[in-house]
Amino acid sequence: MKSVKNLCLSVANIRAIAFDCYGTIIDFAAPQFIRTLHEIARAQGVTADAEALWERFVEAARVFRGENTSPPVYRRYEEAWAFQFERAARELGFQGDGRLAAARLKQELAGAAADAEVPGVLAALRPHYRLAILSNADDDFLHACLARNSLEFDAVVSSEIAGALKPNPAIFDHLARMLGLERRHILYVGDNPMPDIVGARRAGVPVVWLNRARRPLPADMPAPDAEIGALSELLGILTRRP
Repeated sequence: MKSVKNLCLSVANIRAIAFDCYGTIIDFAAPQFIRTLHEIARAQGVTADAEALWERFVEAARVFRGENTSPPVYRRYEEAWAFQFERAARELGFQGDGRLAAARLKQELAGAAADAEVPGVLAALRPHYRLAILSNADDDFLHACLARNSLEFDAVVSSEIAGALKPNPAIFDHLARMLGLERRHILYVGDNPMPDIVGARRAGVPVVWLNRARRPLPADMPAPDAEIGALSELLGILTRRP
């Protein structure tokens, strides 16, 4: 592991701020997935080790999307989650209904709440920047979630509409086209080093790592342009704009 400290981000040419959704804007990340998978298994009559189920669920995603290749193969999450749950269940010795699991996950993600800081941060940024969402997500649950939280953006790019998954640079290209900006004029903020930092780096997009847990950056990850522990810290960086 390595620490990320005292990074310098030039914001003079930034015209838009794009945010990852789940785990960044919306309070739904690995802990919520683990809890939900445990509840799904229990609803299907199984008491499963939640952490083990999650680990196998994540590994199944790598298999399903061919993540040992570059870039990963695009699939809708509804399809991917059904495969992942059934494979993870088999490895743990029970018969899982992937269709029901995917439906429950979509329901949870559609109904998830925004982080408490989000409204204030967006309100402070909106007079100065165009704001966007860039998320590995299906359109249905992503747009439902944003609407539930009364969150509006100048552009919303999902992996479904782009036909590409972070860290594939193609999804960032799609965002740049929607905003009508060069990639270097868009600042990306995300919480997950692999899709967010790696994806932005590959696309030539400046990136801020939202590291709420203050964990070290994995040694095999490229450094972001800046690191923050809370979304509100982004305002301190951007208010230094000339």
